Amino acid sequence: DLYVGKIGTGGKLDSIQLFPDKINTDQHESSAVFTQDGNTMYFNRTSDQRVKVGDIKFATVRLFKAEYVNGKWTNEQELPFSSSQYNTEHPALSADGKRLYFSSDMPGSYGSFDLFYVSINDDGSYGVPTNLGKQINTPYREQFPFVSKDNVLYFASDGLPGLGGLDIFQTTVDEDDNTKFTKPLNLGNTANSGMDDF
Repeated sequence: DLYVGKIGTGGKLDSIQLFPDKINTDQHESSAVFTQDGNTMYFNRTSDQRVKVGDIKFATVRLFKAEYVNGKWTNEQELPFSSSQYNTEHPALSADGKRLYFSSDMPGSYGSFDLFYVSINDDGSYGVPTNLGKQINTPYREQFPFVSKDNVLYFASDGLPGLGGLDIFQTTVDEDDNTKFTKPLNLGNTANSGMDDF
């Protein structure tokens, strides 16, 4: 479930409360990210039904959006590019709120999980999911994106050269072509270990 709390002195969380039932269900909800004004939240939720894909039955993870209107979270809806046939997870917003990054094993992926983005249009609609390409994605897992306020994209990969398991990398959007990214940089052993770091 997702919770909200106030950051008190020394970084301690106070007044911790559950999000309402429109957000929290009997399934897993996680990875919440918010627009700058705090009025729109993107998060992922595990489906309550298992579907057969090939020979395996599994519950997909899907992306959702909710809006804070008149003091209440409402208008909860699944994003249109989510599916019962593949996973969409780990939302991350660009600094200007016009691009949503996420991890997925949707058709068009190079491997297990790839990083994608969609444009968020002024009318609230979404562009077509775009794979970040072979500069970023590998035949293995690329997950857990995060975008800093200066538009540095951090993510975890166990396919790029690292210290073992998932490592944290950073890349920057090309200033001249925002569909291209710089070569990923491993954050080194101050952040990464031989275990999964994300």
